[in-house]
Amino acid sequence: MIGAMAGLRITTIFTFMSLIITLQPSSAQRFDIKVTETPVIAPVGSDAALGCSLVPAGSAESMTIKFHRGDPSSYVYVYNKNPEDPGNQDVKYQDRTEFLTENIRGGYVTLTIRNVQPSDTGNYICLFEAPNHYSTGIVELQLAAIGKEPTIQQGKNGKVTGPCESSGWYPEPKLQWIDSEGHILESEVSITYIDETTLYRVSSPVPQYAHSRVTCLITNELLNVKQQKSVDLPSSRKTTAIAVVGTTAAAAVAAAVASLGCYIYKNIKGKADRELQRNELETHSFNLTDLLNNFC
Repeated sequence: MIGAMAGLRITTIFTFMSLIITLQPSSAQRFDIKVTETPVIAPVGSDAALGCSLVPAGSAESMTIKFHRGDPSSYVYVYNKNPEDPGNQDVKYQDRTEFLTENIRGGYVTLTIRNVQPSDTGNYICLFEAPNHYSTGIVELQLAAIGKEPTIQQGKNGKVTGPCESSGWYPEPKLQWIDSEGHILESEVSITYIDETTLYRVSSPVPQYAHSRVTCLITNELLNVKQQKSVDLPSSRKTTAIAVVGTTAAAAVAAAVASLGCYIYKNIKGKADRELQRNELETHSFNLTDLLNNFC
């Protein structure tokens, strides 16, 4: 009876030890790191979660797990840090990180970075280190922000007095002018990164040759989100009509002046014929006479 109980205890201990060995990689066991294949996209000012895990799955409780951005001596966060490790946490991430270990026995961990800013954009190296083996994976973090609705300054008479403007975009946005028929208009565009508060500011004047209704369209291509503002411009038909009226009036004035000139000329010529000899008039005014005779 005693022997049977001793055997049962030995079997139980052996099973328990086997389970521990199965769940926790040994120093000689090789493993890889799995990360999300697509970039992690987070809004500017929010919290971003970067996750990575062991392959094959196993406990990582006894491992050193480090996140850094290319310089292992300046880390973003380190779990189970070796007291002999001379590395220091990057000052940009002090009091901004949280390491979640709820699933660490299954080999999965998450690093949360609070209040992410454009300077946080880039690759993060996730490193799992056991006594005789280590492996890394790369998690890409991308930041995004949708800017304010565009504004276009207009006077009291509806005339455009300022460009299309908007700020608060990240990454660099795309601005286009679209006419009423959906055609893209060529225009000058100015895009400037101001700071981590204003982010990207974009500005563009209304195309000079544009007419009718045009739309200023700004796009965040990372999120495929758009903001737009439309404005009505003076119709080109009105401008054409004014030009036609002006041309017609000018032609009428020119015709009236020509007719008056002919009338005056004929009266002067009649008096000259009576007072001067024809040969003298022809001698001194031959070219002018022929010209006026032909015209009138």
